[in-house]
Amino acid sequence: MKTVTKQQVVQGFDMIGDLAHAGETVIVTDGGKPWIKLMPALNKKAGKSVAAFRARLNRISPKPIPGASEVLSRLRR
Repeated sequence: MKTVTKQQVVQGFDMIGDLAHAGETVIVTDGGKPWIKLMPALNKKAGKSVAAFRARLNRISPKPIPGASEVLSRLRR
């Protein structure tokens, strides 16, 4: 994780933007305090983590999650 000031961002946005795009988290400070966090918009590992997410979800809740129509029909009973 890299920390930069607001002034450094203004002076070198292209370089700092490239860092964030490459996967680096960049904390921008204002007056020495965290102000914003820059990070990549897309998670490059998302495709690999879907299977892991489903496996974790199945361990937590082995039953299928009911759809909206099923929930509504249960509430009407």
